[in-house]
Amino acid sequence: MTATRRFNAPPAARYVHPHAVTEVEGEHDRALDIADEASPNYLTWIADLCRPALGARVLEVGAGFGAITMRYSEGRDVLATDISDECLAALHRRFDASPNVRVARLDIREPDPTERFDSALMVNVLEHIEDDAGALASLRRVVRPGGTIVLYVPALNGLYGVWDRKVGHFRRYSKWRVRGVAREAGLEVQELRYANILAIPAWFVFSRSKVETTIGQGLSLWDRTGVPLGRAIESRVPMPIGLNLLAVLRNPA
Repeated sequence: MTATRRFNAPPAARYVHPHAVTEVEGEHDRALDIADEASPNYLTWIADLCRPALGARVLEVGAGFGAITMRYSEGRDVLATDISDECLAALHRRFDASPNVRVARLDIREPDPTERFDSALMVNVLEHIEDDAGALASLRRVVRPGGTIVLYVPALNGLYGVWDRKVGHFRRYSKWRVRGVAREAGLEVQELRYANILAIPAWFVFSRSKVETTIGQGLSLWDRTGVPLGRAIESRVPMPIGLNLLAVLRNPA
C-alpha cells in the first residue's frame, strides 16, 4: 500500500478536527517522556486493559519510549516500532538487551507482509493518523486471520482542546466513529468500551490551561489519586462514557 492511495471512507473515517495540526513530532516526544516519568500507575492500567486481547506475537505501532511495551511484553515476542528517531533511540536503550523484544522503524502505510503477527497494538496512536481507516486496513495485512488489532484512543471529540492540537491529534473518538473506521478497514469489533471516566473533568480543565506548566505536576497528582480510584470503580461497573476508548478489532480474513 502506498502513501498516495485514497480510501472511500464514510464520514466517521474521514473526520479530521478543523484545528488539527501536523508538525508536532517534538512536542509529542516530549509528552511521552513526561508521561513515562509522571504516570506509572496509568501506564500499567492501560497495559493491563490491553493485555488480555494480545496474542503471543505482537506488533506494537508507535511504541514511543516503550513504557507500555515493558508492561505487557513478558512471555511474548514483540516487535516495537516507531518512526521518530528520538523514540527509536529510547526503544533501543530500553530493549536491546531483551531477547523477546525487537525494535524497528515502521511506516504503518507500508508494513512488511512477509511477517505475520497474532496481534497489533496501537496505544494513543490512531488519533495522530489523518487516514485512520486506511492505516488500519494496511495494518490488517500483517495480522493473521482471527488475530486482533487492539486500540486505546482518546474519546469524546467535544473535549478536543489545546493539548490535542499541541501533540497532533486529528480527532478524538466515539464508539460510532470506531465502528465506522473498523468497518471501512474490514475489521470486526470484538470489544469496545470506555475507560478513565473520572479523568473527564480534570482533562476538560487541563487541556484548556497553559499545559506547558501543568502537565508534569498534574499527571503525577492524578496518577497517585484518581487512577487507583478509577481503576477500582471500572473493574466492577461498565462505564457509559470515558476519557478514552479501548477497542479490540478482529481480522476475519
